[in-house]
Amino acid sequence: MNYSTLTEKATCFDAIDIKTSAEFFSFITDMKQKQSKQFIFRGINEAKYKLYNSAQRFWVEYNLEKEGVDYKDLIKAEIENAKSFQNELLKKLYNSFGHIAYDLSILSFLQHYGGVTPLLDFTYNFDYALFFGIDEMENATQNNDIDDFFSIYAINTNQADFPWIGLHLDRETKILNNGLKNLNGIKIDTSNVLDKIQKLEYKTFEEYQLLCLEGYVPNGILYEIPSVPNFKLVYNQHNLNIINQEGVLFFNSDANQPLENFFGTSSSVFRLSKIQCWNIHKSLKTEVDAYLSKNNIDKKFIYPKEKNIAKQAKESIIKQFNIKLK
Repeated sequence: MNYSTLTEKATCFDAIDIKTSAEFFSFITDMKQKQSKQFIFRGINEAKYKLYNSAQRFWVEYNLEKEGVDYKDLIKAEIENAKSFQNELLKKLYNSFGHIAYDLSILSFLQHYGGVTPLLDFTYNFDYALFFGIDEMENATQNNDIDDFFSIYAINTNQADFPWIGLHLDRETKILNNGLKNLNGIKIDTSNVLDKIQKLEYKTFEEYQLLCLEGYVPNGILYEIPSVPNFKLVYNQHNLNIINQEGVLFFNSDANQPLENFFGTSSSVFRLSKIQCWNIHKSLKTEVDAYLSKNNIDKKFIYPKEKNIAKQAKESIIKQFNIKLK
């Protein structure tokens, strides 16, 4: 599930290798120009890794296909187990905010807390991708091969075939709306279509094969659905990590194909340009650390914890009111 050389990897990406400080700082300048909602980024601490999600790696590592396990059944079972945990705790959490615990919501939660999911993390923020690129990174081997590099990826989302989930849902709701308008008052049971859109069960969106799930949106995402006024989807922002990380999640329902295989190839149903990739030499970690420190990006921010919120709030009042602790 890895690339053997940078040359092999370059056949699958629009790739550039960065080996010097000058090249690195030129790269930073270029990325700042791309820092917009048009691009999403991903950082990985080993350049050799293909863009497989955790479910795919789990599937291969334990040879589950030969064990007769169905890949999609595996994901469905994990979702159901998470939903039923401790008397449906997650469903109660979502409901307490007035939201439904969609299968997408459950997968988003599992993705950020060590679960096995068909999702791959991206971010709107280049700086955060750079942090992930060196987080827990091993030192260079000095052999100057693929093991001596980490990688940053960028995808241009401003493409006609880019698979935002919102575009899929909008397409279905528009079809439904237009269909109802042309019925000239004839009543028709649309519950099956509505259920498909409203419930967002895994068995529904796995059919799309490839989806990109928008990150945090205040008040959720509004869709126009007949007979359901002001219908909103809130499915991807119920944990602290995805909000702070400005996270975007790529869903890949295929058990075997890494994400890059859907880009820049005529064999794919999607007409998408190759993913951009920058392989950065690990010897530049000092420069990366300095850049991130200057921008106040560290583990405490990227991985926020509930206890730290309470701890900081307590420490601030102690300082503000000059309280002498016993």
